[in-house]
Amino acid sequence: MPSKYDKLVEDAQAITDEKFRERFSVLTSLSETEIGKVLKATGISKTDLASLLVEIKNATEYNDKLAKSINNIQGGVQALVAITKKLLL
Repeated sequence: MPSKYDKLVEDAQAITDEKFRERFSVLTSLSETEIGKVLKATGISKTDLASLLVEIKNATEYNDKLAKSINNIQGGVQALVAITKKLLL
């Protein structure tokens, strides 16, 4: 299922700079003016910036899943240690 960020990447080429800053502002806590300054100062294109946001979002989702998996494994290890103690003592 495409996310709002995926849609932004698809639309980045087609929309004006002003419209892009407006939509990007909705997704972030930055103002349209601040976004414009970042784009101008760094020379990054709208498409590249939108793609970067998607990558960050995907990495964040992956890291969250990984953290949950590690937490589940730790809980399982604690249970196994407790069972082992009961069996050995």
